[in-house]
Amino acid sequence: MSFATIYDVVHTDNHVLKKQVAVAILQCAVDILNEDEQTENHWNRFAWAKMVTQDSNGPDLEMERWFWLIMTNATFQSDPSNQDDGAVKTVVTGHVNTMANARR
Repeated sequence: MSFATIYDVVHTDNHVLKKQVAVAILQCAVDILNEDEQTENHWNRFAWAKMVTQDSNGPDLEMERWFWLIMTNATFQSDPSNQDDGAVKTVVTGHVNTMANARR
């Protein structure tokens, strides 16, 4: 996918991948609220998860914050309109520590 096409996906308001990422972010946040306090980086993750879940716009705001990063994934670049929900959650989960730490 060309850089221009990636840009177009990022700026498409109702793109299906954006919807999937927002829901995956919410699911990750809920998982973190329930994780063991001994989990590495728990308190940064917990603060991020609270922020996501305590604002009705939290998942959408975080999706907008994350979407450029998500679009660096080669699989998503190859076909952003046809991704499995599980694959989206896996990629989001892989970026949680980075994004939670960036919130400090």
